Amino acid sequence: MNTKWDIEKIYTSVDSEEFRADVESYKALLNELNKWAEENLKEYSTEKLEKYIELKNRLMAYDKIELYLNLAISTDTENEELAKALDVIENIKAEKSLHEALFSQFIKNADKSENTPVIKDHGYFIKEQKRKAEHTLSSAEESIISKMKVNGSGLWEKQWQALTSNLVTDYEDMTLTEIRNLAYSPDKSVRKKAYESELRAYEKIKAPSAYCLNGIKGEVLSVAEMRGYDSPLDMTLADSRIDRDILNAMFSAIEEGLPKLREYFLIKSEKLGNKDALPFCDIFAPLGKSDKYTVEEARDFVVNSFYCFSRDLGKFSEKAFENRWLDIMPHKGKVGGAYCETIHSLKESRILLNFGGTFDDVVTMAHELGHAFHNTRLFHLSELNSFYTMPAAETASTFCENIVINEALKNKDREFVLETYLQGLTQCVVDIYSRFLFEDAVFKNRKNGFISADELCSYMEEAQKKAYGTGLETYHPYMWICKPHYYDADFNYYNFPYAFGALLSKGLYSIYKEMGKDFIPLYDRFLSVSSTMDLKDAVKTVGIDLYDKNFWSKSIDMISEEIDVFKKI
Repeated sequence: MNTKWDIEKIYTSVDSEEFRADVESYKALLNELNKWAEENLKEYSTEKLEKYIELKNRLMAYDKIELYLNLAISTDTENEELAKALDVIENIKAEKSLHEALFSQFIKNADKSENTPVIKDHGYFIKEQKRKAEHTLSSAEESIISKMKVNGSGLWEKQWQALTSNLVTDYEDMTLTEIRNLAYSPDKSVRKKAYESELRAYEKIKAPSAYCLNGIKGEVLSVAEMRGYDSPLDMTLADSRIDRDILNAMFSAIEEGLPKLREYFLIKSEKLGNKDALPFCDIFAPLGKSDKYTVEEARDFVVNSFYCFSRDLGKFSEKAFENRWLDIMPHKGKVGGAYCETIHSLKESRILLNFGGTFDDVVTMAHELGHAFHNTRLFHLSELNSFYTMPAAETASTFCENIVINEALKNKDREFVLETYLQGLTQCVVDIYSRFLFEDAVFKNRKNGFISADELCSYMEEAQKKAYGTGLETYHPYMWICKPHYYDADFNYYNFPYAFGALLSKGLYSIYKEMGKDFIPLYDRFLSVSSTMDLKDAVKTVGIDLYDKNFWSKSIDMISEEIDVFKKI
């Protein structure tokens, strides 16, 4: 089985005739749209709105250029040719702020539109743009922000990627990604040595990483203030299509459930033979019979599990492997973690993994395929209508985790599978809560000046103590360096959507268990409207109220019940 993805279907190289032609076509169309916007978006008319939608959809088809470059660089971070090409595209892309700002002013003053087919089809896009227009600056100001980001937060992020992707530890010269995979080793001494080596490695890059983080978060604070948001969190919630009341309902349920969730860590520590609370290096330690998976075994298990849920999901996952949509194995120069990227114009996705052979890696494979399957439910829509937010994304992906876990509970070692499941859930709820607290502290303190690496470590450790409480004996002060989400200026508070997705998917899966196959059309409906509705309205299609704290508490209660079962095994 070929474990390298096929991105040559997008472009064969940056030197290819097709790539160069598309770059020129992209530049020409962007210039055309900017010029047209300057000449036509001064007074509102239905015809102008329709024309803008047409041109914008055509322009977005060229997003595949930047996607290709990001995909290629993520597996070859030292490739200077790719980096230069991406820099060119990002500078071209920065010019789009002109027409977007003009359109924002244009749509702000719009009266009721005629109900033409194009406008009706893009009704939610229009509604959302009118909402965002209240926080959009003049075209000149937005253009300056966009251009400065390329050489500001954009380069800080690339600096961090270069630092971490090529960092070699003192543990058998392993890369950061490779040594982090040792956290799943059944050998306690290996886990401990790997953890200690990882911390020593971060010491080497903590100062430049702190500058990266300060540069990015400082820029975000300035942009949020300029656009009239009370905080970066309010800006993020608007982009996430939820509000503070929904977020507060979820976090309130989490805070009340933390004492029960912490029991998992104490139970695991006892099962591992520790006298006290769980050391950080043991969080991912396997319990029970730990199977080692080849890539082929992992693929077969995921595909078969998906078929148990629905034929469509099973067939889709087979297609993804057959068409080499996945880049699976870690290597030097490849970024860590996992992600899924959609090329809407091709109606395909690409998935990056760093497979280490553990069951957790199998679950991650299912998670990323869940994102890709979500995308297939939106391929019939226009480019403008296909965007969905992080909370919706993490719900779809985590739902697929539930499918694989529940199939594994039927025929694998029950203690091992249940512990792996609880390990993932507590990471999505408890650890994510700590990351939210940390990022919130960074934004609040960055207003007052530069935050040193040591201060960042103290914020992280304090956040982990608040979330994990007495469940952990030791902590990971450098977690702020190894998580890529903190270093993307366009995705602030990237953490809470994972808790959101874990708990919402838990509620969805409980409905599936009650309804059986009758649930599948409802689930497909939810996925298909997730990009053209506020999230509260999308989940109403399956009978869920996101403002109801009891809904979130019920999901926490289900996890608590599973912790009780785990304790008895």
